[in-house]
Amino acid sequence: MIASVFPFRTVLVQILIMFLAIAIESWFLQKLLKLGPKTSIEYTAILNLSCTCVGWLVFFGIESVLSKELREQLIGYILLGRGDNVYAPITMIALSVLAVTFLAKWQGLEFIDNMVSGNKKASQPQFLGPPTLTRRPPKRTFQVTTQFGGILIAHTVSNVVILTVLFLQSVY
Repeated sequence: MIASVFPFRTVLVQILIMFLAIAIESWFLQKLLKLGPKTSIEYTAILNLSCTCVGWLVFFGIESVLSKELREQLIGYILLGRGDNVYAPITMIALSVLAVTFLAKWQGLEFIDNMVSGNKKASQPQFLGPPTLTRRPPKRTFQVTTQFGGILIAHTVSNVVILTVLFLQSVY
């Protein structure tokens, strides 16, 4: 009975998307923001799991206030992968979700970073001595120094890869 009611395919695709997003975004955060591997994975896991949980809560909240016809179309498209004439609204919703999740991840990373490093910044002594003569000048390379830029690049690339996987899934 549960196999005919529970959307196993949707849950498995959501888990695949989650792992894919965490892997891609943590790599970008590690390289662009100079975070450690463990830290970048923890940050992206927290951010992606939070966004996914909130997204499902919003989905079920919106679903409960829709008319019966719209509810059947939405659930048929999201959970069962079928639907007619829903591609234009779904595209607009997807673009909105992309923007909102980006902003949520950006603000979430700042919040997590402030919580974690709030005590560390004050406890580290600063060296105020003269500069050493053997120090090399820093290389001039392209670096994303802001969290906004790092999250924007990581989120965009992960969503492009996820959309490609979903498109290939729908084609085959």
